[in-house]
This record gives sequence, structure tokens and C-alpha cells, in this order.
Amino acid sequence: MYKKILVGFDGSEGAKLALKEAAKLAKQLNSEITAIWVKSSLPHFPETIDEIEEENSLANSYFKKLTKEVHTIGNEFGKEIKIISKPGNPAKTIIEYAEKNSFNLIAMGSKGISGLWGNFLGHVSDKVSENAHCSVLIVRK
Repeated sequence: MYKKILVGFDGSEGAKLALKEAAKLAKQLNSEITAIWVKSSLPHFPETIDEIEEENSLANSYFKKLTKEVHTIGNEFGKEIKIISKPGNPAKTIIEYAEKNSFNLIAMGSKGISGLWGNFLGHVSDKVSENAHCSVLIVRK
């Protein structure tokens, strides 16, 4: 059934719920589980190199925080969860990574941390569910 599960993880409450549901499912099915954080692009027109370095530093610190949260959830459910970070557009990157790496299921929260969400389903969740090559589990509160 679902041997490889990919979870879109941005640290939001919705993403944490999705990761917990996916961890439960992965444990029951003895599946591999990976969390992916998609790092948004750096400023397109930075005024100084320092701005780029500061953005990279903040992103690295945030990824360390996410890594701790992922490992805590993994320990809670007795399941090792790998976490990766990729740059790019969140929906496109998640879809492409899942297909390239033969994931059978993508799990996501219904809404993430961005302020650009729709009223019913998060913008990224909506795009992933419409365009993924595999099943998508949308976890709501």
C-alpha cells in the first residue's frame, strides 16, 4: 500500500498534525517516512551580500528548529522520520520530489504558516492535491 510517505512540513500546527497522522500510519504499515521543508527563494534584488547571508542564517536556524520538532514527533510515535530541505516553490517542489523519489503518499496539513491561504484549503495543499502523481492525505484539525 503506502511504503513511502512524504510529509510537507513547515512547522505550522496543521503540518504537525499531518506529521503525527503520517507517523501513525507509517508505523502501522511499516513504511518509510520523510518530512520536507521547502525553503522559499531569497530576495530577488538584495542590496548587499549581507542580506543574503542573513537570510541563509535565518533559514538554517529555522530548519534546525524544524528538525528537532520532527525528531520529537518521531520519538513520540516510535518511528524514525527523515527530514530534508529543498529550495523552490513549495507545491511544485513537493510534487516533483515525491514523484522523483517514488513516494506513494503525500501528507499535508490543510493550512500552513503563510498568509496567502485560501478560505477552505491551503494554497499549497490545494495545488499538491490537484497535481500529485500519488494519493494525498489532507489532515484537518
